[in-house]
Amino acid sequence: MAKHSHTDTSSQDGDEELHRKWNELLQEMRVMQTGAQILAAFLVVLPFQSRFDTLEAPDEIFYLVLLVASALLIIMLVTPVAVHRHFFGQQLKATTVHLGHLVSRFVVLGVGVLVAGCVWFVVQVLHGWQMSLLVGGILMASALFLLLVLPRIVTPRTSLPAE
Repeated sequence: MAKHSHTDTSSQDGDEELHRKWNELLQEMRVMQTGAQILAAFLVVLPFQSRFDTLEAPDEIFYLVLLVASALLIIMLVTPVAVHRHFFGQQLKATTVHLGHLVSRFVVLGVGVLVAGCVWFVVQVLHGWQMSLLVGGILMASALFLLLVLPRIVTPRTSLPAE
């Protein structure tokens, strides 16, 4: 039976860590993808509703921005998988994990802004710009705080509190 050197064990531990990180990343992306796809489906069918014809030009532009943003988010969500497929078997897991991490940071924020934007749009169509500025603005500020600011100010805990 051959002995494993310290570097072999470290390499194996590193590979296991990268594999774990990749799996966690994929799970997080699955969660985000579901929300992004539901919103995209909502946006895609919207023009086929009879009331859509009554939108004014600024509303249509707002809608188109939301539609394109939803498509870009879905494409971004599958980008790490495409890169992983391209480098499959080439021992470049660290590259795919790093790229997936970068993409997921943008997608998290993007999905939050998209959700807030969709609500803003619906409120605007139903109740006009004044109400949508209030509701949409508060929701957008909340999304930006929760997804951009809060993760940077939370203090990590090293252990769970005793019950």
